[in-house]
Amino acid sequence: MKPQRVRVRNYKSIDDTGWVEVDDLTCLIGKNESGKTVLMEAVSRLNPAGGDGGFTPYDDYPRRRWPDYKPRHDDDPDPVVSVEFALDRDERDRLDDRGGRAPDGTVVATKDYANDRRWEFELDESAYVDWLLSTHDVPADARRELRDAGSIAEFHATVDELRESDETADGDASEDDDTGDDDETADSDETADGDGTGGFGDVGMLADVVPDSREVAIAAVGEDVLAPALPEFHYVGEYNSLDASIDLEAFADRIEAGEQTASDRVFEALLSIADLDVESLREEDWRETLTELEAASSEVTSAVTDYWSQADDVAVRLRGVDGDSRTVEVRVENLNHGVTVEFDQRSQGFRWFFSTFCTLFALRDRDEEAVLLLDEPGLHLHAKAKREFLTFLEEEIAAEGTVVYSTHSPFMIDLDRAHRVKMIHKDPETGSTVLSDADKADAYTRFPLQNVFELGVMETMVARSQLLLVEDGTTYEYLFNVSELLEDTDAPVLDRGWTVLPIGTLENTATVRSVFDTGDKEVAIVHDGDELDGPEPPGDVTVVGIGSHALVDGDTTIEDVLSESFYLELVNRAYAAELAGASGIDDRVTSESLADVVPSGPIVERLDRYFAEHGIADGSFDRSRPATYLQRNRDEFAAEVDMDTRKAFGSLARELNRTLGAFDGDRKTGFFQSLFGG
Repeated sequence: MKPQRVRVRNYKSIDDTGWVEVDDLTCLIGKNESGKTVLMEAVSRLNPAGGDGGFTPYDDYPRRRWPDYKPRHDDDPDPVVSVEFALDRDERDRLDDRGGRAPDGTVVATKDYANDRRWEFELDESAYVDWLLSTHDVPADARRELRDAGSIAEFHATVDELRESDETADGDASEDDDTGDDDETADSDETADGDGTGGFGDVGMLADVVPDSREVAIAAVGEDVLAPALPEFHYVGEYNSLDASIDLEAFADRIEAGEQTASDRVFEALLSIADLDVESLREEDWRETLTELEAASSEVTSAVTDYWSQADDVAVRLRGVDGDSRTVEVRVENLNHGVTVEFDQRSQGFRWFFSTFCTLFALRDRDEEAVLLLDEPGLHLHAKAKREFLTFLEEEIAAEGTVVYSTHSPFMIDLDRAHRVKMIHKDPETGSTVLSDADKADAYTRFPLQNVFELGVMETMVARSQLLLVEDGTTYEYLFNVSELLEDTDAPVLDRGWTVLPIGTLENTATVRSVFDTGDKEVAIVHDGDELDGPEPPGDVTVVGIGSHALVDGDTTIEDVLSESFYLELVNRAYAAELAGASGIDDRVTSESLADVVPSGPIVERLDRYFAEHGIADGSFDRSRPATYLQRNRDEFAAEVDMDTRKAFGSLARELNRTLGAFDGDRKTGFFQSLFGG
């Protein structure tokens, strides 16, 4: 049975998630406290690997709705978790044998607050009755009549008729006894036994086991046929590390007493991989046991080194120590240097990797089907190690079963599976829910998924060598969008051979060059104003100032290579609502009204003063807002680009393109060109 969809209702912060599709590897994202953990906890209780998984209404039911639910709980318990499973051929055949039908190959199991499990599938009641008859010794005549029953209700009606017939036959036999005709009475008994009416005892036993309704019959078939095939649900919310030293006798005592420590659980997993049990640790020849553990450790170490590039020179070794008690020491050997250190002396990342691999390998190798629900795996790993761990989950664990995991990290999201990521959103009124439409998620919820694509863009950039570095995204947006607006004019535009990269501050130039491994004269920077503030960049980096191309003097920015009229039109549209709501001024900023506040200078500085003086948008002008508006509504401004903008922007583009042409070697395709087909 393989999960296809899950649904959680009436549990803690969740009212109703709706049906959520899952596959072999499903990722959940969402803000802290959005409900990711709550969702996985609830799903795990359908058939938990440990404990009874029972729901406690006064603890688990949503607090704000508890007063309304409490009076009806005993008579009408609400559902909590439902899982839709796909059946394999054998499971469908076993269900068919009992009269169950799964036309689309799926069934649904639901657990409610009474901790009862319900099943949803079709039931052929006639076939169900036939199966019941095949399992009981029923007289031939009764069997023929019961087989004609097309439903459970008809079956019970037929049983009642047979019961009445049997009682009538008993009454006639009593009257015959009064006549004293013993021979006739004996004949009558033989006839009754032969035609099935006098043999009602077996029919009566059958009637006692046949459910009273279709719903009860479905529940019985589900528990008899499907429940044994339910996968175990393993929720893992803590990722424990193995201790460097394990006292085997003390370990065995804790296991038997049910007092396992966090390390004990990892060591139990290692025992499972070695196909050993606790009793094997008490055997006299424990060195043989140690050999088996060493082999299991080698298997896990091999996987760690396959999926964690930082561990290609180490191996985990287990060493037995004799003394007052049998002890296993866990040590890590550096293969290059031939030295070993205690396990707890290695980095937290390595200990986490090895210990978690032990746990997941043990779960993977169990005979029973399993669903793993992993809460924030790899939380403390380096970004590259997160990606390697995700590959391990996909290739080793999800290949054998179903894995659902939560994350906040874009490095734990597979770009190829990004469209399948489930976003958990918590609303103050409706509680936690799962969003199928990314447009309905807020920026915080979408952020990790957005980062996945941004990282993909960055990796594409790494393959490009001719970088044009700018300080911020606003400069980037104007370089790109104004170039697009001028593409069909005779004005120069930014050459698509450039890869424009915002780097926060131009003091990061040397770092960016090292990270992207650029060669000589393959980097240029564009800075605000006429003079570059801060340290001088490396000598082979070309520097271009906006000030020499701007239409005004001062500490100019990219906005100053646009004409004042063009830029104010952009500002008026981006801030239309705030300008209309401001009191005492027109609903548009004009050159005249702006000059009344600040007559000249860089346009962004002047708008800062204007917004502050008139209390527009809480007195703060955000220069990124018009840039974003242009990005989203570029076509609206095709007719707004005037000659002054063409000349100034064209002058900047021309100088940058000359720099590009001066690079040594063949000019490579830039990021613009790679994305937009230029």
